[in-house]
Amino acid sequence: MNDLPLPPDVLSELFAEVSSSGKMSAQTCEQLKILLLENQISDEEKQAIDRLLYAVRLGRIEIVEEPHA
Repeated sequence: MNDLPLPPDVLSELFAEVSSSGKMSAQTCEQLKILLLENQISDEEKQAIDRLLYAVRLGRIEIVEEPHA
């Protein structure tokens, strides 16, 4: 498992993908939480992550486990 957070420049693509599919991997969810806690991202990026995590809490985005390779 890769514990490095996602590079902030991919957040817009991730946001679009997760918003359209309604699914996010558990690993991606954890990486987003790490990015949020590190506090080294822009306010716009924080808002995007907050929206995604809020959608998870509301049940609008499903957390899925990825199969191990």
